[in-house]
Amino acid sequence: MRFKERNKKILTLLIFFLTISSDSCAEASSRSHISKSKIIPAEVSFYEQVLPTLSGKSVVLVTNPSGIGRHPEKILKEFKDKKVKIKHLIGLEHGFLGLEEDFSKSPVTVDETFQLPIYHIYKVKNSEIPAILKGADAVVFDVVDMGMRCYTYLSVLKRLMDNLPDPSTRFILLDHPNPALYLGARGEGIQKKFLNFAGEFPSLFFTGMTLGEAAAFYNGEYLSGKVKLEIISPENLKRGFDWEREGIAWSTPSPNLPMLDSARNYLGLVLLEGVNVSVGRGTQAPFVYFGAPWMNEPEDIIQELNEDSKGDYYYQSVFFKPTFGPFKGEICRGLRLTVVNRKYDPIRMAYNLTSIMKKKYKDFKWRQYADGSHNIDFLWGTEKFREFVDAGKTYEEFKSSYAELESSTNRQIEKYRIY
Repeated sequence: MRFKERNKKILTLLIFFLTISSDSCAEASSRSHISKSKIIPAEVSFYEQVLPTLSGKSVVLVTNPSGIGRHPEKILKEFKDKKVKIKHLIGLEHGFLGLEEDFSKSPVTVDETFQLPIYHIYKVKNSEIPAILKGADAVVFDVVDMGMRCYTYLSVLKRLMDNLPDPSTRFILLDHPNPALYLGARGEGIQKKFLNFAGEFPSLFFTGMTLGEAAAFYNGEYLSGKVKLEIISPENLKRGFDWEREGIAWSTPSPNLPMLDSARNYLGLVLLEGVNVSVGRGTQAPFVYFGAPWMNEPEDIIQELNEDSKGDYYYQSVFFKPTFGPFKGEICRGLRLTVVNRKYDPIRMAYNLTSIMKKKYKDFKWRQYADGSHNIDFLWGTEKFREFVDAGKTYEEFKSSYAELESSTNRQIEKYRIY
């Protein structure tokens, strides 16, 4: 009897350790080391093959730490070695080092690293851009995009392509994967009255394209191919890639998207910027935490939200105090979002989350500008997101209202897909 009990205990322990070992292996296999990645970034081809063709030429450089800008010393050395002159820099929303929270107040400043002028396109009139680009043999554009119309790097791309003064100027774009590529083109287009710097590219809310594909689409559909566009693609990238298992390193495009988890959450939580809550800007977890001082007893909605998630993500209650942005210095109660399914539906998540918050909290409000217009309409592109939530419509009703547009747009962009 003792012998049988002893064998039973040994067997139980063996099963336990095998289970732990199996779980550990599964966890380890879900993320690959960068050294094992088969995807070769575009910058490798740029430095080895493209930069030498610019010898003796003058370029305008558009980058930040999500691209070749993360290694400015290499830029200075390689460009000098190849006798390529950097005429000046173009500033994106968060500055050359990707650290600025606010837009520059001046249209042009001097970059300390390069000791060159950096022009902040969002502060420059479109009519002034041709003069900034005049005399450049090439524009080199290299940043990581989010695959969303409301991400301002896409607006910078459009403005530069619109205002190239010389059709012989090479527009060299180093392409990257983005966290939203799995979605395809999703959402609605933007109405003319809602055009703004965080939404002027002619696409749906999710573009369904990489930045390179978006540039090719815009050049072909809106500029009659006038831009001398050269897209440098990452080698071996395929549309159905898995970020972790492919061993693709995350390069931070802005201070509020420090991790891939933040970026994945951003796909949906960015729409909460149209509501009177903090989305965690100014905390240790931007676009992971969200809430407000008035969001009392958040546990009351967690069960409903988690049931609604279909296992794709879950929420936990949290306290936080933003150091800037909405409710700066105030203690906020709210929720923490964790995405489980890397290919979740962020529009569904944002729509149902907003609807449930509006139903639960009397202090819920749509964020408005001084003229009474609604921030959410500028983000989404039409009034429909807000109006359907206010009318108590289901997500399925909301989605069906633009489903035909999604289908036609995905057919339209098909020919511009590179991957």
